[in-house]
Amino acid sequence: MARKTKTLTIESGRDAGKTFLITEMPLLQADRWAQQALFALAKSGIETQDFAIDEGMLGMAKLTLNAIGNIDPIVGNELMDELLGCVQIIPSGGVARGVIFYDDASDIEDVKTLFMLRKEALLIHLDFLTEGSSPDTNN
Repeated sequence: MARKTKTLTIESGRDAGKTFLITEMPLLQADRWAQQALFALAKSGIETQDFAIDEGMLGMAKLTLNAIGNIDPIVGNELMDELLGCVQIIPSGGVARGVIFYDDASDIEDVKTLFMLRKEALLIHLDFLTEGSSPDTNN
């Protein structure tokens, strides 16, 4: 079975109109990424007993932000950058290629685009947690 993919076209900002292809990591890479994220959260010292179940999603959001704020920035940046490894740009020629990030010819000009790409790369790996999602859906 092929890995899941998603296309994302940026609607606004300096990258408006640019289209990106996000592809799920191979199994072992995704598993290692998830383990590293869980280890980083565990080492962050977050106190889960402070989580109030009656706060629902708001409580979960507070807990998550608290935990992320305590993650070692070096580890956190490595995890965030690895998500960008799932991303290719689809230029006007229509053939996806790797994204250029770090020089004057960068394909991305807006920090909001980086946030959106990381978010979508994370979501493509977590979509099985979404109610109604099917593990064999490709998009």
